[in-house]
Amino acid sequence: MMKNKFILAAVVGLAVAASACGNGKKEDSGKEGAQIEDTRAEDAQAEGESEKTASAADGISYDVDQCVKLGDYQAIHVSLSDTYEVTDEQVEDYAMSMAEYYAGPSYKDTDKQTVESGDIVNIDYVGKKDGVAFDGGTASGYNLTIGSGSFIDGFEDGLIGKNVGETVDLNLTFPENYQSEDLAGADVVFTVTINKIVVEDEDAKVELTDEFVAANFGYDTVAEYKENVKKYLETSNETSKKTDSRQAVIDKLQETCDVTLPDGLLDARVDDYVTQFTNKNCADTTLADYLSDTYNMTEEDFRGEVTAEMQENLTTELILEAVAKKEGIELVEDDFQAYVKEQMSANSYQTAEDFYSANGVDAASGEKYERKVFVCNQALDKIMESASIEYGVEEKE
Repeated sequence: MMKNKFILAAVVGLAVAASACGNGKKEDSGKEGAQIEDTRAEDAQAEGESEKTASAADGISYDVDQCVKLGDYQAIHVSLSDTYEVTDEQVEDYAMSMAEYYAGPSYKDTDKQTVESGDIVNIDYVGKKDGVAFDGGTASGYNLTIGSGSFIDGFEDGLIGKNVGETVDLNLTFPENYQSEDLAGADVVFTVTINKIVVEDEDAKVELTDEFVAANFGYDTVAEYKENVKKYLETSNETSKKTDSRQAVIDKLQETCDVTLPDGLLDARVDDYVTQFTNKNCADTTLADYLSDTYNMTEEDFRGEVTAEMQENLTTELILEAVAKKEGIELVEDDFQAYVKEQMSANSYQTAEDFYSANGVDAASGEKYERKVFVCNQALDKIMESASIEYGVEEKE
């Protein structure tokens, strides 16, 4: 089953205008679906856009003061059990886990003599085209799992039934679509010597030496390597501390503030997300088939998960929007443009339009939503300034 946070990795666009909220019942929001669809179609036609890509949420307006009853957001207190301090044990564990990853699996010899499918064979080989060894076709002491499909067709099968110590010539042909033009469709001969049959040694331990860290990580000594591991973990912990603290404050805000979602907004935002998700992932298939094949879930399940997560997101947005309004927080264009550039750089977007399009059903709705996100984050920053946060203690009732 797909995780909610993964589903909503990108959030769809939202435009805000002044109007009244709905009937005050969260479970009843979204009854204006037909009217929203009409507005979306009219807006799309007016702007020369297709109905498929128009934002449903752009047709929803509301007055945030009628939607949110703020609690005492200036007196938030939360407790987090983690201290976010890096211990020597954590440094040792991480240093060894990375060393084991880079070292790869270790192998031990066996007495087995005849190669079968599934065996790991240690081989030397030389590949030749027209009698001349070609680049990348020679190796010594290579451990190859027979049946893994790592080599071109015929290579692995050609070793089945052969014995340790035997040398065999394999007459093979590279695929027509092989990445190297010199080898694509070429007839070649691989001369392969079977050195031994081995198995993975699960009990093998990596020895952390100066030579090892120099070869794999570029540090001169183990001490230097571990010091950099510690710095990495400290940076990672600081990021987690900030993220967890802000989420804890958001959770407390949701407890202390009373929010009524505007009529139709939840359904419209879900519609937008489903449209965005479909456009991104289903160019050559249907949404139903994509969800079934990729996540083993139905459209109904998918929409249910999106709806649940989107309702929580909207609740947070409305609270922060209400705080921003009360505190007089407004978007400063230069600051927003700096934020956009940071996001473009961090996520390899070539243009601002690419960034906006990734966060909405189209660039226009994506920009509207990102402007809202920017102001909401400023409101959260304001709340964080006065929040009292304890670390290393359990949340108090």
